[in-house]
Amino acid sequence: MKYRYLHLLLAVTTAALLTPGGKTVADGHERLWEDDDHTHDQARRAVDRGEVLKIAEVMARLKTQVEGEVVGVEFERERGGWRYEFKLLDSHGRLIELEVDALTGRVLSVDEK
Repeated sequence: MKYRYLHLLLAVTTAALLTPGGKTVADGHERLWEDDDHTHDQARRAVDRGEVLKIAEVMARLKTQVEGEVVGVEFERERGGWRYEFKLLDSHGRLIELEVDALTGRVLSVDEK
């Protein structure tokens, strides 16, 4: 059961990272894109440069800290660093947003919507 849940969680998260969203504001070494089609490319380049942890590693760390089903993930540059924003549904159907430092995997904020 745990394996199936983790497999589903990774599949949903991967799909969410590859799904286009809103505008991306870039820093000095990234292009400014009109949309979010290239978020997965930004994430891959940031991993290659050692600026962020792989999403699977961050999710493995989160699994020990929070419970819920991942329903969305965003990857963005904010306040001088890369952030993963996870949207989870908890067992009571509440939407929880987690902002995670993409370099350290540390949870920066938890917000119930």
